[in-house]
Amino acid sequence: MRYFRIFTFAAATVLACAVSAEETTQIIEWEVKNRFGPFATQSDPAGLFENYKLLEGESFESWHNRLSSEGLPSPYYEALKARQHEKMHWDQSVSRHQDKILSYVRHENDISTTVAVAAHVPSNEQCSWTYRGQEITQPCDEDFEFHVPISGATVRVAFAGHEIEKLIEPSHIVIVGLGDSYASGEGNPDYPGEWKPDQVLPGNNELEWLVDYRNRLISPPEAFDAKTNHWVDDTCHRSFYSHQSLTALKVASENKHSYVSFLHYACTGAEAFDGLLAPQYQAWGEKGVFVPFSQVNFAIRELCQDGKPLGEAAPHYESVSQKETAGISIAAFHRRGGPGNLPRSRSNLIPDPKLDAFSRFTKNLRDKNDGHFPQSGLLTCETGKMRTPDYVFLNEGGNSIGFADIVQYFIVPSRWKIEKVGRRLFPEVCPNPAYRVDRKYNRQLHDYCEDLDREINYHSGDLISGASKSLGMKDRYTLLFNVLEYRLGLEPRKIVMAQYPDPMRETGSSSPACKPLNSVDFEVRGDPAGVFNPQSAWSGLKAVAPKALIRTLSNIPIGRNFREWQFNLTASDAGNALKQFDDLRVILANTATSRGISFVCETRDAFVGYGWWKGARLNLPNTKPYWAIWDWKPYAYEAETRAIRTGNDTIITQPGEKRITGAIHPNLTGHRLIAQVVYDSVWGN
Repeated sequence: MRYFRIFTFAAATVLACAVSAEETTQIIEWEVKNRFGPFATQSDPAGLFENYKLLEGESFESWHNRLSSEGLPSPYYEALKARQHEKMHWDQSVSRHQDKILSYVRHENDISTTVAVAAHVPSNEQCSWTYRGQEITQPCDEDFEFHVPISGATVRVAFAGHEIEKLIEPSHIVIVGLGDSYASGEGNPDYPGEWKPDQVLPGNNELEWLVDYRNRLISPPEAFDAKTNHWVDDTCHRSFYSHQSLTALKVASENKHSYVSFLHYACTGAEAFDGLLAPQYQAWGEKGVFVPFSQVNFAIRELCQDGKPLGEAAPHYESVSQKETAGISIAAFHRRGGPGNLPRSRSNLIPDPKLDAFSRFTKNLRDKNDGHFPQSGLLTCETGKMRTPDYVFLNEGGNSIGFADIVQYFIVPSRWKIEKVGRRLFPEVCPNPAYRVDRKYNRQLHDYCEDLDREINYHSGDLISGASKSLGMKDRYTLLFNVLEYRLGLEPRKIVMAQYPDPMRETGSSSPACKPLNSVDFEVRGDPAGVFNPQSAWSGLKAVAPKALIRTLSNIPIGRNFREWQFNLTASDAGNALKQFDDLRVILANTATSRGISFVCETRDAFVGYGWWKGARLNLPNTKPYWAIWDWKPYAYEAETRAIRTGNDTIITQPGEKRITGAIHPNLTGHRLIAQVVYDSVWGN
């Protein structure tokens, strides 16, 4: 690459005659070319970074717009489509980062761990470069490219009568990404659904094609044990488009003398005790699976610089320490989700089947994995061998209070009598009674939640406050912060957290970002109540119903035909959902800021002006106004658009066995809005 010549010939002559050797060392300009770690396994890491990096000082919106001409495909799209799994930075077959990725972290001081550097001198003279036996003479303003150990090395150059040398010493920034579906990038597969062109969809408001969609796809649908992957990690729905990934990319883009290792472990569905501190259960496949390690243990395992080949030696677990629990009792808590919701599989973070139900419950699984995983407790790393990350990006809390269940509660059709379906459409935990739908609008749902409260003895409000036997969110956050600081050697300010944004409000709030919203802020926009709207942005959620159920229900007198069930988000529903989540946000903000965490309250308002009702193609393609499903570009830039995936967006973007999990999650616009606020808050001027 040629750099713009900023010196005139006269200036260069003066430089040659009058500049001291000390001053000339400052004239050598250099940058790390392959400085985004996740690209290291690609064919051309430096070229890929050059294509995807943000320009100096560029906003995420400008970046999105600039790269949108081709729809901004993921940098991993081609590798996933071609099943070139070896080019992915995360090896899904063994649930770990590739050796090439980890070499920069686990062996960063080895002379063989190098980065690609380009150096030049802003002069119109000829430069003679010398580096470790490599000699080349070329115009000074042309890049001299060479590989330098992260530990540093000296390069020499002779030009205009001077011989100078410079220590090229790249900094190594290690970032770890932990958290839930907002952190993983849920709703934004790297290899999204691709639909056959020129197909004719069935008539207005027909539903069968939503379920029987496979013969309408070019791309293979996502499925358990499929040969084709669609994400960085299909089990956890980790994506390049996650705001954690984008923020790390921005850090790399703005620090040209650095190499940024980004180790991403966030997982859809993760909560404090089911994912971050204990191995996460994923209800996928015939019997479901456990992620091998907790996210904290994944990080410990891959950050430990003990010199041992990863995975060869048996991992050593120990019980959570008293310093970490700090008086918090974790003997009784509600670990929600799959088998984790049952007393037989609750973890006390003790790697002993006699003392820990999870350890006992998973023993047979461990036996199939040489006794290594899944297991309760925390991994150890020899003293002095832990590579403390420079930053940990963390998002947690939504799933711990039942995010998916709250969304499900408010979007369930509330106009029709649905007792024929029973519990199929109802959540596993209900919102605080103060925020529920009035019984006169949905008797079945109201009575169901009252019964559920008595059965499990808690609701989402209890999970936030700790009023039930479950740990409240303050204690959960405190325990999580304690573990991260103790196990990874972190200072609190190195933990970066973004507040959960909401896509409901059209205008900003006069309430400070770290404080509760005002009562007027809950008066938000939504679908009209009690009105069937075939253009609804949420009709796609009906895709979760099996084909047989659709056909059966279509012939059952349940108030109205199933085709006219209204999956919607009314203004009242949206306001009540926002109230429940604002309770969580207040606890999160207070706990994190008092701890000294780098907590970004301002992301609360990041989606204001980007409501879910904005942008093109809100309706399904077979309702008016009709549109071509094969033209759907899920990552294209729109100036006036929404920040989250609607029900319709998600079934078109990620067709497969998990086709509705992306609903209510940020799309690329949402993630880059969060990333912008986080970057400006933590690294901006």
